[in-house]
Amino acid sequence: MIIRDILFYLIAINLLIFSCDKAKDNTVKEEVAVTKWRATITNTHQKDIPFYLTIKGSGDKQVWTVINGDERMVLDEVFYENDSLHIPLLIYEAELVVKVGAETINGQFVRNGAYRLPFQAKKGGEKRFPKGAKPTVDFTGTYAVKLGKTDAIGLFNQHEDYLTGTFLTATGDYRFLEGSVSGNKMFLSSFDGVHILRFEGELEGNTIVNGKMWSGKSRTEDWVGINDPRAALPDPTTLTYLKEGFDKFAFSFKNQEGKTISLENPEYKDKVVIVQIMGSWCPNCLDEAKFFVPLYDRYKAKGLEIVGLSFERSSEAEKAYKRINRMKEKLDISYEVVYAGTPKQTAQALPMLNKVMSFPTSIVLNKKGEVAQIHTGFSGPSTGHYYEDYVSEFTSLIDELIQE
Repeated sequence: MIIRDILFYLIAINLLIFSCDKAKDNTVKEEVAVTKWRATITNTHQKDIPFYLTIKGSGDKQVWTVINGDERMVLDEVFYENDSLHIPLLIYEAELVVKVGAETINGQFVRNGAYRLPFQAKKGGEKRFPKGAKPTVDFTGTYAVKLGKTDAIGLFNQHEDYLTGTFLTATGDYRFLEGSVSGNKMFLSSFDGVHILRFEGELEGNTIVNGKMWSGKSRTEDWVGINDPRAALPDPTTLTYLKEGFDKFAFSFKNQEGKTISLENPEYKDKVVIVQIMGSWCPNCLDEAKFFVPLYDRYKAKGLEIVGLSFERSSEAEKAYKRINRMKEKLDISYEVVYAGTPKQTAQALPMLNKVMSFPTSIVLNKKGEVAQIHTGFSGPSTGHYYEDYVSEFTSLIDELIQE
């Protein structure tokens, strides 16, 4: 009797352990279920802008991740409305509205209040661009570029038929581009949640010819480039400055609580202050904020303050602050960001500046409230050593001003 009871007990324990292990295995499999897709947005020229994405989970628990080179854009706020799945694109006024099938996804890329374009995705490991001829050239290098009427620098890195790159201009960069090479021709594309970009060009000797860019709904530009390791752009610290007759930078805006925010406030007195001219609609501004957030954490106790002046597309403060607050939450911004008007109102809001030619623009003030530097634009992580150099030089400037 005792032996039988012991055997029964041991069998029960083993069944329980087996059952728990099986449940645990099922849970693990569910957590790591990720599918890969090749997606396209088609512009009005019937040109596809391809990109990769992965989808994890199901239903309204899905997490979409858009992939452009080394960049990962995680979209985790999906929801169903009627029979369509909505995927809000970070903090931008844009979304994907789709119907998901077993092997395909169909729907639209929606720029709220602007336009809609067809969106499609197919499950599997298809290449970003269709595989073409074996490459006969290598695009790797730095190029002096004329993009329409704009001077730019092209940065490309090729490994066999795989190509990544970006373009820098005086006002910012084109972020992470990814694609391929077929014969002597390049294909690059990017989708960052608000911009849809496609570039093509042919390398003849050291020159890129027959270059074409497609941007947004319908914009196109021709471009050319010459391989030139010494390619340069104007110094970004010389483009925006105080106009004659003004000896200091100043502003005064109400925050959401109705408090007046200005450089005369006690929290900015005798501090090194960075004024960030920005907008929640601007990817380069978000890249800059991602740099400023840890910089502020590092130097706040030593005497650094940052204040953002956000120029939003809405002329209504209540709507604008919804965008600003969403941006602050997404990026963990702990410094003050105030609504300063619309992008067309920069001259009225900041009359002491010659112009605001780029979002973002950062104004650095020393402890006396004097302008130490005005930096136009932002070269983000996609620009490699240009970004690294900027981070090093800007951090050194803040360090020096704090020690004064």
